[in-house]
Amino acid sequence: MSIESGSPSPTRRRRAWWVVAIAATAAVITVAALALVHRPGFTTDVTIALSYVGDDGRTYSCTYDYKTPNRLRMPASIAESMNSRDWSQTGQLIYDWAKSHPAESWTTEDDLPADDPRSTRADASWGLAMEQYVRFPPWTVDAGDGPEYELWWEARAGSDCEDGLR
Repeated sequence: MSIESGSPSPTRRRRAWWVVAIAATAAVITVAALALVHRPGFTTDVTIALSYVGDDGRTYSCTYDYKTPNRLRMPASIAESMNSRDWSQTGQLIYDWAKSHPAESWTTEDDLPADDPRSTRADASWGLAMEQYVRFPPWTVDAGDGPEYELWWEARAGSDCEDGLR
């Protein structure tokens, strides 16, 4: 029995083309996702983990990463101070404040009522409460053409603190 070698069949060539196309697409999507998650040119200086027990008896938790651009880094003393702070009761304080101070304005595409589970009012209320309890000491960095300051924050995947307010 002999195996003939020759050019691959058109079906094999099409299959190989699809495999290459799918692999290239997956690589592009992976790089794009990493660029969104890992903001290039930024460094996480402070990480704050919060949790609380809601009125429904469930525990909600979230973790926030605070980042600064590499050219305008947060002073190390501020980062150390914020990272070493005891945040264990802060989640409950934020939740209680957000419940008693619901956001008066919020945005939704469909102008949903505040008690609709799809409303963004809970997110807005949580954000306002975060501003009350998570405060960084002021700082600026001389960027060459004057003092600047930049701080970005984002919740890690799986964070559900706003959900207890819905």
